[in-house]
This record gives sequence, structure tokens and C-alpha cells, in this order.
Amino acid sequence: MNKKPYTKINLPNGLTLVAKFIPWVQSVSVYIVVHAGPRYETKQASGLAHFLEHMLFEGTKKLTSSKEVAEYIEKIGGIRSAFTEKDYVLYSAKVPKKYAREAFDYLAEILFNSTLQKEAVEKEKRIVLQELKLSKDNPEVDIWESWMECVFGKDHPLGRSTLGDTSTIKTITREKLKTYRDNLYVPSNMVIAVIGNLQITQIKNYAMKYFGKIHSKITRPYFNKSFFRPKKTCIKLIKSDRLQNQLILGFVTGISYKHKDRFPMKLLSDVICSGINSRLFHKLVYELAIAYAVGAGNLFFSDTGLFYISGGFSSEHIDEALRAILAELSNLIEERISLKELEEVKQKNKAALVFSQETPDAIAYSYVVQEATEKKIMTIDEVFSEINKVSVNDIQNVARRYLTNKNACLMIKGPLDNVSWNSTQRLLNKYFLRLRVLTL
Repeated sequence: MNKKPYTKINLPNGLTLVAKFIPWVQSVSVYIVVHAGPRYETKQASGLAHFLEHMLFEGTKKLTSSKEVAEYIEKIGGIRSAFTEKDYVLYSAKVPKKYAREAFDYLAEILFNSTLQKEAVEKEKRIVLQELKLSKDNPEVDIWESWMECVFGKDHPLGRSTLGDTSTIKTITREKLKTYRDNLYVPSNMVIAVIGNLQITQIKNYAMKYFGKIHSKITRPYFNKSFFRPKKTCIKLIKSDRLQNQLILGFVTGISYKHKDRFPMKLLSDVICSGINSRLFHKLVYELAIAYAVGAGNLFFSDTGLFYISGGFSSEHIDEALRAILAELSNLIEERISLKELEEVKQKNKAALVFSQETPDAIAYSYVVQEATEKKIMTIDEVFSEINKVSVNDIQNVARRYLTNKNACLMIKGPLDNVSWNSTQRLLNKYFLRLRVLTL
């Protein structure tokens, strides 16, 4: 068995550390995942996880202002980042190798010592409300928020905006933020990946110094698992004052991070739309010339998953686009793809994986997210092995299993009218009637 290309250490307080020494680079990347995303929020507190992520840069006990927080890492040439996903929040710092200690110090300071001042909370509300308005003004972002709400509903965390809404943002207080942080921002609820030109012994020493001595709850918080019980196919057309219609046709697959079908579904999405020569991209962009871009992919969560196709189309071409999309889905269900096409998408997948692992920060991101979401890090060879196992029958089987009328959700948002609605409804009814026959 090949030796793992990283070292994994479990600290006594429950924190998980993943480390890799790369002597030929001149930097160190420190990435931290906290199990504290919107999945851990109540409906009344939606947006709290994202708001807290913002607040951690507003000032700490040692770095008393947002300017000092920024200056601490930027004056040494470091790069910092943070973002909130549905299942977790990620923080990172990349620095020249001689400043590795400062990266640990910086991240520990913002995660554990942020003061969450009331004045800063009120200021941050104005900033986040502007971010919310910005997302509403961006059709390609707004359609996703609307589609997720259509799929899961606002009573489920996956159906609510990560940003929250105007009313919930306005009710955020210092006390709510502090309670949320104290419950979730503990070492046993974190994974740290450190990749770059720093010896493993030194990595462990810094991790123990800045994170290892902090008291931690060993039990990890949890959230209720997602269940999808649709009564019928979800079709929603929303009239908006835009020049283009945004379209998402998706299916709730239930394929989670570790699901056995995740590799066949990944390859299926690449068959549809990965690269210029993929089926749907070439059809809609180059053959029909009715789109600038189109995408397909999978969203994996800890307990469920989604497959989607998305794109932007003018009103006069929306039916043509939908016909092309539905035709490709029907083809995947009805006919096996060729071995040649399968080998091509496998090669694309492998190459993309190799390309994504060529920098310390990319490796750190991959390791920390895998360890946090899957409790396991797959090596490139292990992923290649799983990809190689996928057959043409596997692709057809997952198409028949998941691309059904029982779990579909279509949303089109743009300058549509009643004629477009009726035409779209007829197209989908015809497609799903055919699906019922093909997937029996």
C-alpha cells in the first residue's frame, strides 16, 4: 500500500491536523474548516454563520480594529480569505515560509479572540445588507437562491440564503454571535491543513501552541438530516425585468459527499457539459448559437445532493434550449454512451484533479475540506482508481435512477410571458411522460 502523502495528527483537545511538507516551495498555506455553516442555524437566525465570518475580521483583543487585523497579515505579504458554505465555514492564510508562525497566530487570534463589539455589529449589518442587495441584482446568483428555496423550502437550511434576509440580518446581536461562536468555534469542531515549506515537527508545535491548549467540547454539534419528499415535479417560472432568462433544471439525487454513486454522477455531468466539445455546451453554444455559456454539475452535502443544468437564454430561444437539454437527458437514459466518450471524460477528470493539486493552497483546500466533510482524504491514485471503475452501464444506471420526474425542479427567471409558461409546461409534461416509460 502506498504511503499517504500527508501526516494526520489528532490533538488531545479534539482538533484534527493534516500536514504536508513541500521543500521546493517558498510559502506555507494554513486552511481551517469550522463545522459552523448555515446548516447549524435556525430559521429565525438565518445568516448568522455568514455574519460571524465577517465579524471575525472587525477586531480582536490584540488587533483592535479591522485595519489592524488586515495589516497584520498583509504587511508580511500574506494573503487571507474566508467564505461560508452550507455545511462549514473556511478561513485561510498563505504567507512566505519565514512567516509561518504569524499565519497560525493570526488565525487563532480571529477565531478565538474576536471582541464582537456592538458598534462593529451595527456597522457590519449595513455591509451585509449591501451584499444582499448585490446578490439580488446579479441574475446568475439570484436564480440559485430562488432555485434552492424552490427545491427545499425556506423551512430547511438548504432552502434559505446563506446571507439570510433583511429581517434576520437586522435582528443579529452581539449576544447571538457570541453564543453561536462559543458553541461551534471550538478545536474539536475544526480541521486544520498546513501545506508548504514547514517541517512536520514545527507544524505540530505551532498547532499545539496556538490551537492545542484551548479547551474544547469533544462532542460535535449536529443538524437534522435532509429528507426530500416531493408530491410532484416542481416547475416555477418567475417574471423579472431582465434581458435574459436564467434557467436551472435540477434533480435531487440524495448523493452525499461519500455516496457510492458520486463518481458516476460526476462523469455524467462532464459528459453533458465539461469543455467545449461536451454534448450540451457544444450544442447550445456552437451549433445552435443560443447561449454564451451553459453549465452542469453536482452539489454534494453531508446528507443529500443535487444535479443541475444551468444557463442563460433569450425568451425567443428558451423553448429551443429546453428541448436540447431534455433531449440530452433522455439520450443518457435511453442509450449507453460510447467507450470513447467515457474515456475522454475520465481523462478530463483526472487532468483537472492533477491541475488542482499543483499549489500548496490548492492542496490545503482539498485536504481540509475532504477531512472535514468525508473524514477521509483520498489520494490522487485512489480517486483515479474510483474513476477507472466507472463503466458505460454505470453512467446509464445513474441517469435512470436520478433523472426522474419524481425529484425534478425547473426554474426559469426572466422576461417570460403566459405563452412561454404554457409551452414550457407542455415540453416538461412530454419529457416526464417519456421518463416514466424509460425508467420503469
